[in-house]
Amino acid sequence: MITSINIRIATVADVEVLLPMFRRYQAHYSQLTTATEEKTRAFLVDLISRPAQGFALIAESKIEVIGFATGFVTVSGVLAEQMIHLGDLYVDGAFRRQGVATRLMASVVDEATSRGVALVRWLSLASNSELNHWYESLGTSSGEFRLFIKPIKNGG
Repeated sequence: MITSINIRIATVADVEVLLPMFRRYQAHYSQLTTATEEKTRAFLVDLISRPAQGFALIAESKIEVIGFATGFVTVSGVLAEQMIHLGDLYVDGAFRRQGVATRLMASVVDEATSRGVALVRWLSLASNSELNHWYESLGTSSGEFRLFIKPIKNGG
């Protein structure tokens, strides 16, 4: 059982520690990604280096990184305002069901609030019923949406 969890904004110095965990997260969604390690490293450096566009949060125990979340600043034309899109949420398997993800989600909301943003949204696979039930336990609401993905190769 974890006795102490620290959640903080990641820095570029954290990328090499975060990268292996991010790759395990990507492997879980292997049907959706072909990202290489180098591409993932560049993505993380870019995200962390441009805080106006988003952020990465790291959850740490006293001795290691145990989870992360990413948030991206985006907009809604319907709402006519900015929002944070929760892009990624991951907790190492050995630390699940110990409140880490709940703390990460609360920290995403705190970061959005500190930026003056009043809405956090995210997508979840409909087939992931256990995770979706947990999301609902956080007092969230969901609607029925379909996610469409159009890969664009070579700029066309």
